Amino acid sequence: MSLSGGLKPLVLVPVLLLAGLLTANAEPPAAQVNVLAMKNGGVVLAHTSQFDKEFPVNAMIDGSLENYWASGKPSPGGWYPQSFVIEMDQVYALEKLVIDNRETDEEDYPGVSAREVSFSVSTTSSRSGWQPLLTVQAVQFGRKEIRLPKPVEGRWLKVEVRSNYGNPLFVEINELEAYGKPVGKKAPFPDPNGIYQTNYQLLMLKVDGEDVTGCYEMDKGFVYGKTNGRVFNIKWVEHKGKESGTALLVLSSDGFLNGLWYEDGIMKGPWFGNKLPDRATIQCDPVSAAMGVGFNASTLVDSRD
Repeated sequence: MSLSGGLKPLVLVPVLLLAGLLTANAEPPAAQVNVLAMKNGGVVLAHTSQFDKEFPVNAMIDGSLENYWASGKPSPGGWYPQSFVIEMDQVYALEKLVIDNRETDEEDYPGVSAREVSFSVSTTSSRSGWQPLLTVQAVQFGRKEIRLPKPVEGRWLKVEVRSNYGNPLFVEINELEAYGKPVGKKAPFPDPNGIYQTNYQLLMLKVDGEDVTGCYEMDKGFVYGKTNGRVFNIKWVEHKGKESGTALLVLSSDGFLNGLWYEDGIMKGPWFGNKLPDRATIQCDPVSAAMGVGFNASTLVDSRD
């Protein structure tokens, strides 16, 4: 299986354009930053279902109204609740939550928008210490902003969808957002260097300052881009440079890498995996992979700028 199909020939573009990064001049105040967004360090750690790779749970925090999450097959106990656990890059005093249903598939599946949604927060871990926050009614085919009575601290957010607006088949959410102020210092990020077992076989990442290079076994691919140690904005190239795309990946505090990959700016699905022990090996290396897709020793560094 290829990471892509029918991609255009490799065209090198500035890495800062990948996945819609904010420019320095456009960055809003800290209180206005959506701390759930992948580009700001938000990462989905667990979820109950997703319809398929075209409607992944990661689409809820990708910052784009073009993509949305859709539920998958119901469990033996029924459709609800559908739940998700999202980790932020540090503890925040949350002030506002948003449920955006403006671009769900209401025209073809009336009543598919999420309706009753519950939120819980934890400062302990993604598995314990949950404190119920509130339950709200989202807007059908609209946007619901919830200003909290007072700031509530949390690093992990659990979202539970308890109903929709009547569609018998699916429930959907376009975007989830959270806004607040950072509390204390960020915990150190885990070492991103190493090998990950992903849904597209093995992936190696090597980080040098803000630069990241790597390779993956499937299709002998090469990756390169920028990172702050948690958020990875990368370009992937394979099939001797004839196929390429971008990816936005986020590394959780316990070594889980999760995000989305793109072709010509269009989201194609999730890319995720767990970091393997240091003794793990992979049948590729970044230098050989780069040369295999058309880079050479004299231009590789310049091409990554």
